[in-house]
Amino acid sequence: MTLGLRVQLDGAFPPVWRRIEVASDLGLDDLHDVLQVLFGWQDYHLHRFATGPQDDPGAVFACTADLAEAWEDDPSRPTWDVRVDELLAAAGERLHYQYDYGDNWWLAIEVEDVVAAGVPAGRARLLEGAGAGPPEDCGGIHGYRIVVAAADPSHPDHRTALAEVASWWGREVAPDELGLVPFDPVVIGDRLQALDLDGRPPVPARVGEKLAALLMRTRDAATERRLRALAASADGDVDVDAAVAEQTVRPLRVLLGAVGDGVKLTAAGYLPPAVVSTIFEALDLGDEWIGKPNREDLTVPVLALREAGQRLKLVRKYNGRLVPTPRGKNLADNPVGLWWHVAASLPLGGRGETDAEWQAGVLLLALMAAGSADDAAVTVAELLTGLGWAVGDREPVDRRTASGLFADDVHLLHRLGAFESEDRGRWPGPATPGGTALARAALAPWFDYDAWPGTGPPRPNTVIQFRDGDQGQRPPPRDRRPGYPSRH
Repeated sequence: MTLGLRVQLDGAFPPVWRRIEVASDLGLDDLHDVLQVLFGWQDYHLHRFATGPQDDPGAVFACTADLAEAWEDDPSRPTWDVRVDELLAAAGERLHYQYDYGDNWWLAIEVEDVVAAGVPAGRARLLEGAGAGPPEDCGGIHGYRIVVAAADPSHPDHRTALAEVASWWGREVAPDELGLVPFDPVVIGDRLQALDLDGRPPVPARVGEKLAALLMRTRDAATERRLRALAASADGDVDVDAAVAEQTVRPLRVLLGAVGDGVKLTAAGYLPPAVVSTIFEALDLGDEWIGKPNREDLTVPVLALREAGQRLKLVRKYNGRLVPTPRGKNLADNPVGLWWHVAASLPLGGRGETDAEWQAGVLLLALMAAGSADDAAVTVAELLTGLGWAVGDREPVDRRTASGLFADDVHLLHRLGAFESEDRGRWPGPATPGGTALARAALAPWFDYDAWPGTGPPRPNTVIQFRDGDQGQRPPPRDRRPGYPSRH
């Protein structure tokens, strides 16, 4: 579907406006790029969209850099999560765009026409327009009026305006130095094509909290688009039957069965030899581990499984014993519930979304869910670098570092049969269908996991956007206006 839009700069006289056609399924962040081209801006400042005008903005959709400094109770949604046709779908509907909260530019965007079939070439096309675009940092609409007068020798206030501009610059200024962006349809058309909107990823139909946390931490458009593409590819229905769940979580059920109501640990804090042997034999680990399986510290597969069980909060150490947790007891005979518990608990690494291990684990899961986990370390390293991580003297994250960050997740997922191969040259290797399903479940939107009884999938978070069917909840109206102080 194509939307015919008229975009007008608030407060400008004579009017400064553009008429365009855009594909209705553009993301708001893509529309932002289009608006920057239309008015000749350079994307130096923060921006946001609003359903209402400047004096009553209503629901707000902000760029990630803006949200990073917002108040904790800010109801704004990120622009990467919203399509244009979620807000504009019929003639007469309006959206508003604010750019540079200091100069405080506002654009009014109104739907003039809706064409049900097809999209314009390049997904955005200029039709016509009038008026020069405002220079960056010229002082807002008042400064723009002065600059327009200073640039036009025929303007009645030309001399006064030139003197005013000279007072800003500390010297006399020639009209061609003022930075007005002439309305040039050819230049605008070329720049719209250069955006390559055809090659951009779609807005994901839904984004769970884990991937959303990474998207909210992006600071450059390239990384945001890569994550958006990954989120769109990783999304999919999640369903698991009892047979698949039982096969996947069998190693953890073997651990829980061997622990029973609790086992006394050795003086060094390891599982006793008999329990190590029981787990080793039950999982038939002889083909992958050489040696007598009677010491946990020397039987790495068993040690790694027990440590994973602790991190999954299925077992814990207590008074020199390894005992099942209440959740471990409840899920020991519930393969489907245990499968969902594992999914909800991933990734294992890190203590939260600010840790590199956690972010690397989420990226690994996203690649698995998207079917592109083969040699995932390279992609994870690139995305971690894009998210602001570095090694050594601010060097980009390398493949080896990325592999180390998500190693604990890979070891557990290999044990659960989530990868096809353990070939170190392709580590971790392609995900199995079961691994893809587990990763998608791990990234799905959750509601209140702690209140979930564990008998099936948790309820989805209905605030997350679902475009096919349930449209989720619109953000509530804001209690404050744009231009509020940044949180420090």
